[in-house]
Amino acid sequence: MAKVIQTAVAPVFLITGIAATLGVLSNRLARITDRARALERKLKISSDEEFNRSLATELRALLKRARCIHIAFSFSVLSATLVSAVVMLLFMANIQAINLGTAIAGCFMVAMLLLILAFIALLGEVFLATRSMRRGMIFADIDLGE
Repeated sequence: MAKVIQTAVAPVFLITGIAATLGVLSNRLARITDRARALERKLKISSDEEFNRSLATELRALLKRARCIHIAFSFSVLSATLVSAVVMLLFMANIQAINLGTAIAGCFMVAMLLLILAFIALLGEVFLATRSMRRGMIFADIDLGE
């Protein structure tokens, strides 16, 4: 049993890392949501068509960013679930004295694939955020001295 516990330590640390990633994703989603609510309030009270178009454009960009975060969050949770299954299968294999090596390896590989996809979705959200900045949606009224 001591060997199984030693083997299970690495996946448990991985779950901790995924939990930290979920915290980052939650914070990013909260900021996107707060910004979208502020823009919606401005959109409701403004009658300037040009200004409303720019707000609508930024809201669409925020929606795309929120979708990326949602995807990353979903993949991260699924990954953590599979890593938890790996730990459970390690103990079951030891207790029942059955070979679950293929199932354990399969779960772990799928968990890693999901984690890779989650990081790609997060990277996509970061690209969208920086693209919004380059397009002038953010910092539009700041003189950059150019």
